[in-house]
Amino acid sequence: MAPLPRLAPRLAHEKTRSNVKEIGQTNATTAPTTSFVKGLLYSLLYLLFSTAIILSNKHIITETNFSCPIAVSSLGSFFGWAVSVLAISCNVTKLKTHLTLQQWCVYVLPIGVCTALSLAFANMAYFYLALSFIQMVKAFAPVVTFVVLVSFKLDRFDVNVVLAITVIVAGCFTASYGQTEAKSAQLGLACMLICEVAEAFRSAGMQYLLATKSFSLFDGMYYFSPATLLFLCVLVYLFEWEQLKDPEHLAAISENPFAFLAASCLGFFVNLASLAVIQNAGSLTLKIVSQLKNVVVIVAAVVLYDDVVSTLELAGYVVAICGFAMYQDAKKNAYEFDAIEKVESMTLSETSGFLKGRNHGGLTENNGREEALYAAHLGKGSNILGRTKPAVA
Repeated sequence: MAPLPRLAPRLAHEKTRSNVKEIGQTNATTAPTTSFVKGLLYSLLYLLFSTAIILSNKHIITETNFSCPIAVSSLGSFFGWAVSVLAISCNVTKLKTHLTLQQWCVYVLPIGVCTALSLAFANMAYFYLALSFIQMVKAFAPVVTFVVLVSFKLDRFDVNVVLAITVIVAGCFTASYGQTEAKSAQLGLACMLICEVAEAFRSAGMQYLLATKSFSLFDGMYYFSPATLLFLCVLVYLFEWEQLKDPEHLAAISENPFAFLAASCLGFFVNLASLAVIQNAGSLTLKIVSQLKNVVVIVAAVVLYDDVVSTLELAGYVVAICGFAMYQDAKKNAYEFDAIEKVESMTLSETSGFLKGRNHGGLTENNGREEALYAAHLGKGSNILGRTKPAVA
C-alpha cells in the first residue's frame, strides 16, 4: 500500500519558521521603542511635578502671609511618611529592608539631619534671592558633592572631573557677579551654600548606606521621612513657633488650600517620577531633566514673578551648564575605567590560578584544550570598551 501524501507541504513549515523569526524581530524592535516612550513620558511627568513643587513653595512663602519656610518644607516629609505607613499597614507593599532602632539611629538619623537642613535653607533662600537666580546657583551642587565624596573617600580624585568643576565654578561666579553687594543677597547665598553642603553630606551618607542596604521607594519614605520630620519640627519650634500661632498665618492655610496641598503631595509624586525615570531611562537622563527643570523654572520666574535676568547671569549659567555636561561625561568615563580595571584584575587573578593548577597537575591533552579555550575567553574579556591588553604568557 502506497504511503499517504503529506497533508501540509514542507514549504508551509518553512514559512511558519520565517514568520516566527519575523515576529521575534518585530518584538526586538518594539521593545526599545516602548522603553523610549515610557522614559519620555516619565521624564515629562518629573519635569512637571518638580517644577510645580518649586513654584508652589515659592508662592506660599512669598505671596501669602504664611512666612514660615521651615514649616512649608516639612509638609512633604509628613505626607510621604503618612503614605508609606498607610501603604505598609494595609499590605499594599512590604518593606524590602528592615532596620533595628540602633541601625536607624546610627545610619538614618544623620541623613535626616542633612535632609532637614537642605530643605529648610533652600526654602529660606526664597526670602532673599530671586527664584531665577536660585536655580542658577543650584548648578554649583556637583562641586560641593564631589569635594565631600572625595574627602570621605567615597569617590576618587580625577583630573577631568576637576576641570569640569572649574568650568562650573567659573560659570556660577560669573552668574553671581554683582549680586553679592546687597546684604539680603549675601544672606540668600549663605542659605544656598548651607543647603548645598547639607545636600552633599546627605548624598555621601546615602551612598555609604546603599553600599550595604537596598531601599525601595516606600522603604526610603518609611525610614527617612520621620528622621527628616523630627529635625524639621525641632527647627520649627526654635525659629517659627511664635509665627505659627499667629492667626494670620493660620488663615493663610484656609485661604490657599490648593497651594498647601500641592506642597504636601507633590514631593511624593516627584520621588515616584524620578524612580520611574531611572528605571526606564537611566540616572543620567534624570540629571539632564533636572537641569532642564531649572531652565523651565527660570522662564516661569521671569513670566510669573517678573524676575530680571541680566545678560551676565545668563552667560554665566550657560557656562555652568556646559561644565555640568563635562562633569557628567568625566564621571561616566571614570566609571567605565573602574569597570575595566575590575575586569582586568579578575582576569589576572583567574589566569594566575589556572597556571598554578596547570603547573601542579602537568599539561595533558585535555588541559591543552582547556588552556586554548581559556585563552580565547581572555581575548574576549580584554577588549572591553575598545581597550586591549597584551596576551598572558
